[in-house]
Amino acid sequence: MSRYWILRVACWIGGRLPVRVTYALAAVGATAAWYASRRLREVTRDHMRHVLGPGAAAAEVDALARSCMRANLYYYADFARFSRKDDAPSIFDSFDEVHGVETLFEALDEGRGVVLVGAHLGNGEVLARAAAPFGICLAVMTEPLTPPALHEYVHRVRGARGVRFLPADLTGLRSALAHLRAGGSLGLLIDRDVLGTGEPFPFFGERAPMPSGAVELARRTGAPVVSAWIPRTGPGRYALHIARVPLPEPTGNRAADVESGMRVVVGALEDAIRRWPGQWFPTSPVWRAPHP
Repeated sequence: MSRYWILRVACWIGGRLPVRVTYALAAVGATAAWYASRRLREVTRDHMRHVLGPGAAAAEVDALARSCMRANLYYYADFARFSRKDDAPSIFDSFDEVHGVETLFEALDEGRGVVLVGAHLGNGEVLARAAAPFGICLAVMTEPLTPPALHEYVHRVRGARGVRFLPADLTGLRSALAHLRAGGSLGLLIDRDVLGTGEPFPFFGERAPMPSGAVELARRTGAPVVSAWIPRTGPGRYALHIARVPLPEPTGNRAADVESGMRVVVGALEDAIRRWPGQWFPTSPVWRAPHP
């Protein structure tokens, strides 16, 4: 069965079950996948070794690595729920904590658009679902998915609340610039070099290829950078943490300005992952070569 049909079946089933049942099934699937796949064990362990530091006990590394796998499957459990048009009367009923929303509106009021940075942590798509009622014009840059039927289905579900999705290519970059210059907010995930074009940058003590698009777009347009983290607080429950990420004053040297901005943005990313390490869920190597 193709990835497309697996997801369609999962959405059909998961979208009709109580949220706690969907999450319980996801947790069982995540644990089974972690033990069955050596690659997943190596990748998630390597990520947690970087986050926790070289002195971390193996038991702690493994416990958080398994938690990361559960977070990954919880994301798909949420996707299945969100695929239903009648999923819930209001996404705002799902928030247990909300911090810093005024920061986002203050940044938007500056009139230069907002570069909104996030990561594969918790479920950032919850913010996309919450943006429309506030009149926030949100666009998100995303990686292409294969096969094309999978890409179309995923983005049809994601775009059901009016969010624009822009391809992470040259055409999408032009659209992103126009969107920011029109005063819109642009969401980017900054924890994985999806396109393979990132430059090595210090990340948890070791250089990793990191995408610099968020900083480059902010430098080019003058748009403020705002971080948004949405960790889970329980099955189908979330907290929202929004904060300004002030970039250093530009010097006119493009390379130096991107590097100084990256130091600040990557620092904010590291702080968020340290705060919620078990909810950071990339399953592809961030540092390219996981340790055995």
